[in-house]
Amino acid sequence: MEAFQKPGEDPRSFLNHPVNDDRFMEALWELETGPVHQVGGYAFPVQGPIEYEVAQAALGGKAAWTDPALEREARTWTLLAQIDSDGRAKMMWGDAGTLYWMMRPSDLRAGDFDAASFTWQCH
Repeated sequence: MEAFQKPGEDPRSFLNHPVNDDRFMEALWELETGPVHQVGGYAFPVQGPIEYEVAQAALGGKAAWTDPALEREARTWTLLAQIDSDGRAKMMWGDAGTLYWMMRPSDLRAGDFDAASFTWQCH
């Protein structure tokens, strides 16, 4: 997120960056050759930043989307695993959705998998 944000800008300003433009996202989808399963790395979201969803849950679901506390919390989460809908494996999550497990790196280093957070998105 901070790679697309200048110091002092609104925390959600990265959503206006060209990499979030519909034309760019559609071009990426055209390159996709199959399900996007992965362990670690950066989440490939279906609808929007996964980090904000788990941060919202970690903050009790009460933080406004423009609250700087939500931005700070979102930055503490990293992708643990992503499992996409996959017809070959006979897995369908809602309307061709994707499952995401996120963790804070400190919890991952400690092996505290009970601290993982789950969310999912559908098309």
